[in-house]
Amino acid sequence: MEKLLVATGATCFLPMMALLACGHLGDRTTVVYGKVFDENQVPVDSILVQLRGAKMTGSIELKSTYTDENGDYEIALEVPRKFGQVNVAIPYGLNNPKLETIYIRGDRIKGQNRPMIGKKTQWDFKLLAK
Repeated sequence: MEKLLVATGATCFLPMMALLACGHLGDRTTVVYGKVFDENQVPVDSILVQLRGAKMTGSIELKSTYTDENGDYEIALEVPRKFGQVNVAIPYGLNNPKLETIYIRGDRIKGQNRPMIGKKTQWDFKLLAK
């Protein structure tokens, strides 16, 4: 009987550690911040940036904000447990008119770490002119 309790305890302990390591338990407050600039390194204001929750079936917008006059943005959110990861995007559409009229697209900067749930991550974008 004692061996069974120890084995059960070890069996439960390892999956719990795996969940903690993946960010599924504990604090899920996620902060993503960064700067949006053009090809000449000039900050771009009034660009909509979204924090999106990702699941196996796709992703949905969780929260969004516009860049300020310095091209800076910050989004903070307690990510719901049903999302295993988050992504940051600059969407096209009616809510982002400056992007559509002046720029062809926004590219992420190479070498950035992917945003992680429960962490603070910097994520910058470079906009390419039409």
